[in-house]
Amino acid sequence: MKIELRKYKVFVLLFIILLALVSVAGYLYFTGKIVAGEKRIADGQRQIEKGQLALEEGKAKLEAGKKELSEGKKKYGKAKKNLFLVLADKLLKGGKGFKEARKRIAEGDTLVAKGEDKVNGMEKRLDAGELKLRRGREQLRLTRDVRFACALGAAFFASLSIVLGLCWRRSLPRIFTHTDT
Repeated sequence: MKIELRKYKVFVLLFIILLALVSVAGYLYFTGKIVAGEKRIADGQRQIEKGQLALEEGKAKLEAGKKELSEGKKKYGKAKKNLFLVLADKLLKGGKGFKEARKRIAEGDTLVAKGEDKVNGMEKRLDAGELKLRRGREQLRLTRDVRFACALGAAFFASLSIVLGLCWRRSLPRIFTHTDT
C-alpha cells in the first residue's frame, strides 16, 4: 500500500510541475499578445488623430463652402430684384447670366450637401474607431490580468512542487529501487 501511495506522489508532483510549465507558457503567450496589442493600439491612436485633423479640415472647408454659397445666393437675390439687371441680362445675353447663376447655385447646393455627407461619414467612422480603440484597451487590460494570473500560477505551482519534492524526497527514490516480490 505504501508503494501505491508513493507512486501517486510521483504523479501528483509531475502534474504540479506540468501545471507550472503550462502557467509559464501562458505567461509567455499572453506577453506576446500584449506587445502586439500595444502596437495595434498605438497605430489606432495615430489613425484617430489623423482622422480628427482631417475631420477638422473637412468641417472648415464645408463652412467656407456654405458661407460662399450663402453670399452667392444673397447676391443672386439682390440682382434678381434689380429690374434693370434682369432687363439688361435678357436683352444683352438672352437671360443666360441669371440662368448660369441659378446653375452655379444649384451646383453649390449639391457640393455642400455632398460635403455634409462626407463630414457626417467621417464623424461616424471616427466614432467607430474610437469605440474600437476603447474595446482594444479593455481587452489589453484583461489580457494583462490573465498574464498576471499565469505568473502567479507559475510561481505557486513551482513553489508547491519544490515544497512537495522536499517533503517527499525520502520516499520518492524508494519507488524506483523497491521491487515487489
